[in-house]
Amino acid sequence: MPSHAPVTTVRGTDFRALPLAVRHWARDRGAAPALTFVDHGTDRRGVATTLTYAELDLQASAVAAALAARCRPGDRVALAAPHGLDYVVGFLGCLYARMVAVPLHAPEPFRSNDRLEAVLRDSVPSCVLTTRAAAEEVTELTRTTSGEATAVLLLDGLPATDSRAPAPEPVDPGDIAYLQYTSGSTQSPRGVLIGNDNLVVAARQSAEQSDLTERDVIVSWLPFFHDMGLITGIAMPLLAGARAVHLTPMAFVQQPYRWLRLISDYGGTWTAAPNFALDLCVRRITDYQTATLRLDTLHTLCNGSEQVRSESVRAFAEKFEACGFALSGHAPGYGLAEATLGVTSALDGATILTFDRARLAEGRVRRCPPDAPGAWRLVGCGTPLPGVEVRIADEGSELPPDRTGEIWVSGPNVSPGYWSRPEDTRRSFRAELLGRDGVRSGPVWLRTGDLGFLHEGELFVTGRIKDLVVIDGRNHYPPDIEATVQTALDALPVAATAAFPVAGEHGEQLAVAVELRPGPGAGLPVTREETVRSVRRAVGRHHGIEPHEVVFLRPGALPKTSSGKVRRRACAERHRLGTLDHLETEWWTS
Repeated sequence: MPSHAPVTTVRGTDFRALPLAVRHWARDRGAAPALTFVDHGTDRRGVATTLTYAELDLQASAVAAALAARCRPGDRVALAAPHGLDYVVGFLGCLYARMVAVPLHAPEPFRSNDRLEAVLRDSVPSCVLTTRAAAEEVTELTRTTSGEATAVLLLDGLPATDSRAPAPEPVDPGDIAYLQYTSGSTQSPRGVLIGNDNLVVAARQSAEQSDLTERDVIVSWLPFFHDMGLITGIAMPLLAGARAVHLTPMAFVQQPYRWLRLISDYGGTWTAAPNFALDLCVRRITDYQTATLRLDTLHTLCNGSEQVRSESVRAFAEKFEACGFALSGHAPGYGLAEATLGVTSALDGATILTFDRARLAEGRVRRCPPDAPGAWRLVGCGTPLPGVEVRIADEGSELPPDRTGEIWVSGPNVSPGYWSRPEDTRRSFRAELLGRDGVRSGPVWLRTGDLGFLHEGELFVTGRIKDLVVIDGRNHYPPDIEATVQTALDALPVAATAAFPVAGEHGEQLAVAVELRPGPGAGLPVTREETVRSVRRAVGRHHGIEPHEVVFLRPGALPKTSSGKVRRRACAERHRLGTLDHLETEWWTS
C-alpha cells in the first residue's frame, strides 16, 4: 500500500551547512538508508553495502575526531581514496571538523599521476585520507610531491567510536568547505574555493529544480572528485534526506547496463551523466538487456559536463522508450566548477532547435528548418537556476538576445575565487558588466570562458573561447565540427575526435584528429584515403571550410582531462611537436 506519511521537500528546510543536514536526518530518520555502494570489483553481479543516516553521521564524526587530533580547522585535507562509502564518510568528516577538503582520485595502475601531483603541490595538504588498499601508493605520492611523507589517515582503519567532533556548524557559512580543482581542459588545474554556503546553495538549486524529497532515489556512477558527481551524487541527496545509490565509474564503463540496472532495481528517480554515457548505453546495451529494464520511475536524467548532442538525446530516448523512459525526462544543463556546479537546467525536457550555422559564425542567431543547408542542431541547456543570473557579453558589454558572446554568471552559488591565485580571481570573478540600459553592475560577474547565446530565455552553449577556430574572420566551433566528423565516420570505431587550429602560411587552418577504439582495421568498409575524403567533404559541406589535415590516432592517444573531456589545446600542441601517437598505415590493412 502507498505510504501516506508526510514528506519533506528541500524547499521546506533551511540548512546552512551540509553537516547540519546530515545530523538533522540522523536524528529525524536515523534508520533510513542514506548511501548504498554496489561493488562490482569483487563480484561482477555487484555486492551492495548500505549506510543509514545514523551510521553515516557516526562514522563522519569519527573521522572528524581523528582529524582534529592531527590538524587545525582551515587546514587542507586531501581525499585520495577509491570510489566508495569511505570516500563520502571522509569528505563529510572534513566538513564536520571544519577542515578544507581536497577531493581527488586514488592513484591507479596504468594512469598518469601528473594531475594528482600537481594538485598536491598546489594545495599543500596537512593530511591525506585514503584506505588500506591505496595507502602505499598514496604515501609514495606524497613523498614525490613534498620531499617527505605527508600524514596519511586510513578511513577503513579508524576504531568504532561514538565520540563526536566539535559542533559541525561552521563559524560562518562562507568558510571554505573544499577546493574543487578544475578539469584542466584548457590549462593546468586550478583550485576553486567552495564555501559552505556555495555547497548548500548548489545542492539546493539542483534539488529544487527537480522537486526532490526524502523519498527520491539518486543513482550515480559519476566520480566523487568531479563537481557533478560530488554535488548531485553526495550533497544533493544528503541535503534532501534522500537515498543515493552508487557504482564506480569503471564499473559503468565496463558494462553501461549496470547503471540502468541499478535504476531499475532500486526505483531510481534521478540520475545524471555526460553526453558520452548516453552514446555508450545506446551502443553497448543489448536488446536482451534492454528488455529487462524498467525506467518508468526515473523522472530526471540530468545531462551536463560536456556538450549535449541532439543525436545522443534522441537515440537514448528511442532505445529506452519501451522501458518507460520518456524524452521529457532529459534535463540538459550547463555549469562549471567556478559556479560550484549548475548555472542553468531544463525543466520540461530537452529543447532541440536548428540554427543557421553561417549566421552563428558571424555572431548572430537565426532559426532555420532542420533540413536547410548549414543547419546546426543544438540542444538547449535550460533556464537559470534559482538565484542565478546569466548574461551574454562582449568586451564587458551586455549583448541582446540572439547574439553570441561569452557567458557571464552571477549568483550565490558562484565561488569567491581561486586558491592562491589572486590575479586569476580578479580577472575571472570580479568582472563589471555594462548593461543594455547603460548601467554598470559589478564587480560581481563570473566570466566563464564559454561561448553561447540566449534564445527565448534559454541558454545555448556553442563552445569555449580558447578552443575557437577563426578562419577568414569567421568563428567555427570545435564541438560542432567534431559532431560532423563523428557522423561522417559512422562506419568506423571512433572513440573521440578533436578539432583545433594549426598555423598556416596565410593564417589559421583547421586540423582534425580522430582517435579510434581498439581493434584491427582489416575488414573496414572504407580505406584510409576514402575516410579522409569523407571528412573533408562533410566538413566542407556543413562548415564552409576544408580541414588542412586529418590524422588518425591510436586508442587513448587524444589528451583528455580527468573527467574525460578532450584537451584540444594540448592536442594542438602535441600535434605541433609531432608527439601525437598516430596510427600507422598498416593498421588499415593488417
